[in-house]
Amino acid sequence: MSDEKLSKYERENLLLKLDKEFAFAGATIPPELEADGGRIPLRAFVFEMSKKRGRLTPEDIAEVDRVISAVKRKRREIIDRISREEMAKSEAQALYAEARGLDRALDTLYNAPMPKPSIKEEANRAKMEDGRRWLNLMRKVYSGEEKRKRD
Repeated sequence: MSDEKLSKYERENLLLKLDKEFAFAGATIPPELEADGGRIPLRAFVFEMSKKRGRLTPEDIAEVDRVISAVKRKRREIIDRISREEMAKSEAQALYAEARGLDRALDTLYNAPMPKPSIKEEANRAKMEDGRRWLNLMRKVYSGEEKRKRD
């Protein structure tokens, strides 16, 4: 990529994308996270906790909470850097990708203490979420049509 500077519009666009509910879909969890003066093998930790989902020991839960707070801090630092610092587009894109990966890690870690849902429960939940998204989309579409003049 080039060393082109990040424009205000591009900066706002990246920040808006990070605020979306499922911005992390398809993102890769970073292999390591530098936090508290050390390195956390984040990808391996998230994988281990997701395998143990619903069967975490109190020590595991304490460790998950510690890692969640470190990941949140790192994500805030990245968002602050994107919003305040002058940087090249390539650097901003790399930070954006890292923040998406951290969001994915957070989502998995938040769900780690919860019991694994059955396939039927998961299908019902997905169906409800799809219905809500469609309903919201329809509301947006039809509320916008009322404001438009028709020929």
